[in-house]
Amino acid sequence: MTSNKQYKAGLFLYTSALFLWWRALPFVPLLLSVAPRSYLAHDEGYYALQARWIQESGQWLAPLWWDQPLFDRTVGVQWLIASSQQLFGASSWAAHLPSLLAAALALAFTAGLAHRLLGPGLGWLSAAVLALTPLFINYAHLASQDMPLLALELLGALALLRAENRSRGWSFAAGAWLGPAFLIKGFMVALPVLALLPFLLLRRRVLLRSAAFWSGLLLGWLPVGLWLGLSLQHYGAGVVGGLLDKLLFLSESDVYSAGPLYYLWNIPANCAPWSLVALAGLVWGLRRWRSEQGLLLLVYPLGLLLLLSCFRTKTPYYGLQLTPFLAIWAASGLRLFAQSGIARPRAIAWCIAGLGVLLCLAGALVLLPGNLLPLEIPPLAPALLGLAALALGLSWALLPQQQTPKRVLAAVLIGPWLALSLLVQGGLFSDRSPALRQALSDGAIQPLLAAEPVAVISGSPLSGQAHAQLILLALGTPQLGAKVESAAALEPGRLAWIETAALQDSANRELIPLASGDDLAPWTLVRSPSGN
Repeated sequence: MTSNKQYKAGLFLYTSALFLWWRALPFVPLLLSVAPRSYLAHDEGYYALQARWIQESGQWLAPLWWDQPLFDRTVGVQWLIASSQQLFGASSWAAHLPSLLAAALALAFTAGLAHRLLGPGLGWLSAAVLALTPLFINYAHLASQDMPLLALELLGALALLRAENRSRGWSFAAGAWLGPAFLIKGFMVALPVLALLPFLLLRRRVLLRSAAFWSGLLLGWLPVGLWLGLSLQHYGAGVVGGLLDKLLFLSESDVYSAGPLYYLWNIPANCAPWSLVALAGLVWGLRRWRSEQGLLLLVYPLGLLLLLSCFRTKTPYYGLQLTPFLAIWAASGLRLFAQSGIARPRAIAWCIAGLGVLLCLAGALVLLPGNLLPLEIPPLAPALLGLAALALGLSWALLPQQQTPKRVLAAVLIGPWLALSLLVQGGLFSDRSPALRQALSDGAIQPLLAAEPVAVISGSPLSGQAHAQLILLALGTPQLGAKVESAAALEPGRLAWIETAALQDSANRELIPLASGDDLAPWTLVRSPSGN
């Protein structure tokens, strides 16, 4: 009898794992790319470079800029990247792994929210729409703070929802996520907390009397307290001062400011084509979503949108925090559109089909000999763009012929999935600096960089372009040396990066140029005189 029970339990676990793998399989080509990886200078290159210094120096307290501690941001994502590279080796793939894993968790938490709030049919569909959202897939492939923060915020929302029966595990998680989120994004975590307060106070007030909730909150903040305490001990009050200064700069600066309506156009543009579907799903749900549904699907995202709009600094990655809810709204609209027994608006289906035909024509023009529609988006080949347009267009062009709900959803989703999978595998979302990557792997320069440390000569403030290129050059230099004020500080015969314009100065004219060009500009690889 016991062996029979064990057999049934094992069979259940096996079939459950097989089912989960089958459901997760469509997401694999969107998150795992065979294309080469390279960085954007800001912000992922900045974090990756700080993580490299943490790993190489063994100094895990302070975010470093060369050999100086720089507490202008928290250190959570740098820890994640450094830990990943410690485990899997110093590579760009290892640097991106934390964001990719966080994206997978964000998809799972989104599915959990939709399943719990709107029923079994919408969990996987909401995750699928989120995975096919350009803004989401873009930041899934960036080694930055944004995707880990999104995963933690969704964990907090899901934990609050699941803690309805004072479940100890979910009550603990409802408090524990906040500390790690602060380590990832600093004071900006206050915005999702404020947006979640209505749900906590109106529907989960019982958690405020739960020992598990307060234990999770305390344990989650313990690493933050240890980091701040040890940092204050080693570096002084400048730690917290630097974090506050950055917050004040972002709240007052005009560098990243935009009008109060910025997110009302930026998020729909970055979440196309699901924005209009999401609006239809939202309108449909306004009359049907009851208390808990309304608080999490309406009050939380709209409250977060209001808070983000009030904050002076506005960037596309702040809007990433709203994409899971936009995906749930869009999934609601898609299910309504695909339901059997409900007359689908034929005009909408034919409009989508017309757009599909136009995409097919554009793809054909790109693929024709002679390239009648010349497009170039490095690192993609025009043929890949043409194939992506054809796949998307053909799927949508066939929409009016589909009758069953499954076929309607397949016609809507398969085209974007094929197109995005092609673009991901082609490197659009992973190979961010292909020209520089290829220049540094050139047969003439690669052996030089690999053979010995390469210093950086820079005594004056850098321009934005020079600073960005220096970050990428530093990441592409296997043995990175010190940053020095002048060529006189270099040991004889040493390699260094220097701004090309600086070579005209009399003090630098003895430096021997070894590599330069448009792909390395405005920097040149030089060697100091041997002194013989």
